[in-house]
Amino acid sequence: MPAKPLDERERVFLRQAADFCRAHVDPACEQWEKEEFLPREIFTQAGKVGLMGMILSPEFGGQGLSFVAYTHVVIELARHYAALALDVATHNSLCIGHILAFGSPAQKERYLSGLASGESLAAWALTEPEAGSDCGGMETTAVQTQAGWELTGHKMFITQGRRADILVVLARTGTTADGQKELSAFLVHKEQVQVVRKIPTYGMKASDTAEIRFNHAPAELLGERGQGRTQAIILLERGRIGIAALAVGIAKAAFSAARQHAVQREQFGHPIADFQAIQWMLADSATELEAAELLTLRAASMQDQGLRTPKESAMAKVFASEAAARICNRALQIHGGYGYSRDLPIERYLRDVKLCEIAEGTSEIQRLVIIRQLLKEV
Repeated sequence: MPAKPLDERERVFLRQAADFCRAHVDPACEQWEKEEFLPREIFTQAGKVGLMGMILSPEFGGQGLSFVAYTHVVIELARHYAALALDVATHNSLCIGHILAFGSPAQKERYLSGLASGESLAAWALTEPEAGSDCGGMETTAVQTQAGWELTGHKMFITQGRRADILVVLARTGTTADGQKELSAFLVHKEQVQVVRKIPTYGMKASDTAEIRFNHAPAELLGERGQGRTQAIILLERGRIGIAALAVGIAKAAFSAARQHAVQREQFGHPIADFQAIQWMLADSATELEAAELLTLRAASMQDQGLRTPKESAMAKVFASEAAARICNRALQIHGGYGYSRDLPIERYLRDVKLCEIAEGTSEIQRLVIIRQLLKEV
């Protein structure tokens, strides 16, 4: 099922996204990497060109892009600086996506235009110290009082957790009829967040990866009570496509650099591109890169058709992330000592891409999702 080609408006937007990166991201990203910090202004600037509300309709100040077009843009952003691409993708697909899919008309009216403009930032808070893909381990609890819902708990590895103006938070709200933890989604304002720390990370260093707490924080129910687990699964199907796109973009940057270096670098009187060992690394990388992109765009295209994509999203994410890690590793090897130094961004690509094998469900979890879906089809 090939992805539908971009229309002219979407192609123009993709070019504008690339222009934005060349003008505002490329000159500054090495400094951001050293500081391990993304300035608030880059999100405001991104909002002005439409990057913070890509999947939203113009009714809410968004671009109304197809999910395929959105995926292409995430790939492009990740080619330039993956930490920014991660934050933008999470903001769009998980945070805005959750409010758009399950919010009330009043909630959509209240929050979406500010998020689309970049005036407000959002975070999506699922993971806890003892709960990630295993939502059954979740301990954050929401209790309904006379004044409304109050939320208490501890969240880990939350992208934009310290900086978000509004957070979508998953929490326990009781027990289901079969004895499972009932989960619901809530909106929580930044004033109610207790920041523990910015978590130091191996890659994606400039992205704000946070540990946060809530203590009787006023919260607003998002969607129906008890539907949090189902909502999260639906959102993760889209989010995993975004992570796959992130991996593809990083791999594109690494492969392009490796091919260029192989042509220019000479050893023993020849460009190293003349040596079969290098040629095979480039050939394998090019093949895996195209396959990863096609899997990613196929899943995105199915989302545009209104289809659920548990298997396809998981396939795209596990293949793209693991292929991208191999591509980045080969790119560093082709660069030799230059790749290992921090004078070039090659080592950053390898560090950044590792997150794609972990975020929004590890590779191992993706394989579980895939096999469960395959066995259902028997």
